[in-house]
Amino acid sequence: MRSLFFRYLKNRNLLLLTALLLGLFWGEVASLLKGMILPALVLIMSLSTTHITLKELLQIRRYLRDILIITLIHYPFLSGLILLASHVSVRDPDLRVGYIVMAAVPSAVAVIPFTFLLKGEMVVSLIGSAWIYLFALVAAPFISLQFLEVGSIDSLRLLWTLFQLILIPFLLSRLLLRWGKFHQFQPKAGILINLGFALILYIVIGINRKVFFSHPDLLILVSAIAFLRTFISGHLIDLLCKRLGVDPKRRISYILFGSYKNLGLAAAISIVLFNERAAIPAAITTLFEFLFLIWLTYWRKRWG
Repeated sequence: MRSLFFRYLKNRNLLLLTALLLGLFWGEVASLLKGMILPALVLIMSLSTTHITLKELLQIRRYLRDILIITLIHYPFLSGLILLASHVSVRDPDLRVGYIVMAAVPSAVAVIPFTFLLKGEMVVSLIGSAWIYLFALVAAPFISLQFLEVGSIDSLRLLWTLFQLILIPFLLSRLLLRWGKFHQFQPKAGILINLGFALILYIVIGINRKVFFSHPDLLILVSAIAFLRTFISGHLIDLLCKRLGVDPKRRISYILFGSYKNLGLAAAISIVLFNERAAIPAAITTLFEFLFLIWLTYWRKRWG
């Protein structure tokens, strides 16, 4: 029985599916657990970055080409796709605001642990994430001023997010590596990462569960755009990378930067600066980003 339970915890896709169903049908507790999102992300990031050495990071000049490619993939491509799709199909002004904020924010912090789970190029994702967050200090206010015609996104909040969710976990990962018994614990780190993602998915879906049941027309529209900017965009990047001969590990990193946004930050900014309705695109798209992770797990096996 115990071994069966541990096999369940190691099965990331089954665990995420459980969290999704719990959020939809028993999500009443989710609002009480909102404060757990940040600690869960810090834990996930800390465990994921234990596989990156300082020696690799100090060779940043080797990754300048990757930084340029990631920047082009994430902002002109992914943000442009979000803005274009919302402009063409969304008439609700609150939802449009939500999509503009989504386009403005940087990549999901989860790109790093997702890269680890999918056996991608960790250094590329870590350096790329750090750069995208710094670049967002310029890109996010520019996009918001161009399309919202209101105040810009808080740059200090982005810096604080960078500090909390990238720098602190990386420093914690160095402390973990200095812990003599960590090598005994490391094989079980994947279980904690899976549990952390399951908790986050449950909270995000549970908080917004009413949207999934009470607005079917809105749900279909937002879901279609979410599918476009995760599944379609990710596979377009994959197709282009294959044509250009990009190695499979780097392809994983590029695909993630071409399909994942920091939707937690987008939802928070939408609610604080506008209203809860503006956060609906981020809430529904969160579901598709987790579904895309599950799909990528199986899709990657076809790469051989």
